[in-house]
Amino acid sequence: MNIEQHIEQLQSEFEVLAVIDLDKWTDDFDYSRNWLENKCKELRQDAYETEQRIVFVQRRDFYNNTPVGIILENLQEILNFVDISNFFVILVTTNPNIQKELAEISKTNKDKNPINVSLAQGEFTTSPLDGYSSKKAQYRYGSTDPIKIDLESLSERERFLLTKSKTFCMYPWIHLHAYPNGEAYPCCHAEMKYPIGNAKVNTLKEIWNSPAQRQLRLDMSNETPNPVCNRCYEQEDSGFFSGRRSANKHHGHLIDRVHDTQADGTLDKFEMTYWDIRFSNLCNLKCRSCGHIFSSQWYQDQVKLAGPEWKERNTVLNYAGRTETDMWTQLEPHLDYVEQIYFAGGEPLLMEEHYQILEELLKRGRTDVRLIYNTNFTHTDLKGRSVFEYWKQFKSVAVGASLDGMDARGEYIRKGTDWAVVEQNRRDMLATCPQVDFYISPTLSIMNARHLPDFHRDWVEKGLICAQDLNVNILQHPAHYRIDIAPAEYKEELSTLYLNHIMWLRDQGDSLGRATQGFESAIAFMNATDNTQLIDTFWRKTHELDSIRNENILNSIPELAALK
Repeated sequence: MNIEQHIEQLQSEFEVLAVIDLDKWTDDFDYSRNWLENKCKELRQDAYETEQRIVFVQRRDFYNNTPVGIILENLQEILNFVDISNFFVILVTTNPNIQKELAEISKTNKDKNPINVSLAQGEFTTSPLDGYSSKKAQYRYGSTDPIKIDLESLSERERFLLTKSKTFCMYPWIHLHAYPNGEAYPCCHAEMKYPIGNAKVNTLKEIWNSPAQRQLRLDMSNETPNPVCNRCYEQEDSGFFSGRRSANKHHGHLIDRVHDTQADGTLDKFEMTYWDIRFSNLCNLKCRSCGHIFSSQWYQDQVKLAGPEWKERNTVLNYAGRTETDMWTQLEPHLDYVEQIYFAGGEPLLMEEHYQILEELLKRGRTDVRLIYNTNFTHTDLKGRSVFEYWKQFKSVAVGASLDGMDARGEYIRKGTDWAVVEQNRRDMLATCPQVDFYISPTLSIMNARHLPDFHRDWVEKGLICAQDLNVNILQHPAHYRIDIAPAEYKEELSTLYLNHIMWLRDQGDSLGRATQGFESAIAFMNATDNTQLIDTFWRKTHELDSIRNENILNSIPELAALK
């Protein structure tokens, strides 16, 4: 029987949950590994019915002087990692040596049940995979595997928490987040209506074991969803690599702290190894999806929108702590054990605190601290200090530029941007510190939904980034800017546009899979909900701001006329 006949017979004998064609595995190892892992995660269940099966189809494999095909080897590794028993798996293949290869795998495989095989008639193709090494699986963008610890050294419980749990996140054990208005959260992804404290009233150490923070630790440990984490849950439902998953991947090596948590959620050890403190709302832009909390430039517009009473209660500049220097005073003792710092704002490259931290780290020889940025990339120096010169001295720097579009569209969405300056800054950076990891981190909203693929291609074609250097940051709030406010016809056009862009990405070689996953997840996110009732809100608020700023959105983003 050929493969199609085998599948037909299996479907008559079992409840086939899915048929996955392994021939979609390409010579792009990282992309293919991520693709197969995500497929298996989608099909994983805590328990399967006796008659349920997952069928994999294989007509070819890659070999590099090894007795086992690379696809087959990775299929078994992924099944083990995702925790799908071989018992519920059937491989339909034309590989005449399949039993020998499975016997080789069984020597080290923990699953005592071998994969079930149906040998089909037909040609089996073999070819080499240039540059392949099993070590390439160590860092995969879409994987939750912690990168600083061997999975084999973890207990079953620890591995579950870090890689399979739907609620667990390392942040409440290593981190606190404070906004410029003083409100404190477990991280920057948290729902803003659920603060865990206020840094203008309490110290960070007092907030560390606040009632809300203690309860969050307990909920995360017990697989109990907590509403403060709703944004991550929504992103994961659409396939995005959420902040929660990133936390477990990059900070999972600190899992021992979970064992020190007391029965009421208290953690006595207060050492913030990850920092994300928004020192102030100082910023030179007033982006459409932002507001006064995060941008001092928004103040006058906010006064015009909210009125004199709001003006009386608010000042232009806000500081996160009890005084202007309070946050720095509280953070300084943590400098000796901080591992990673995320700089955002306001605009971090305009803040004295940012340069103060870098200088202190250099003074202490802490060039091992990983620096991550979210910056509007309009200014790269402050008072004669070039940030490029600082970055050259650190071992790991990642810069995510908040650029939502190019030219008039980019300047409209992020008001105050001079696009020519942004492009020149990128060229200067390539000349000065090309080793720094730079990527575009656009906020995907209804405003730039059609434009983003064009912008992405433009910068790739200009040599300013590689195709993989884009991280889609899906806008969830304010709700009237979400891409799911689009009507069905507009969503269909966007889906086609993104699918075509994904095909272009594959031809370009998106080795991380980050950009591809971003556009795939955007399609899922957009189609998961219908928020067309917010279109009127979008136009009303847009016209209000256009009137204040003497702008017209359709002059800069004419494609939005389709939403009228």
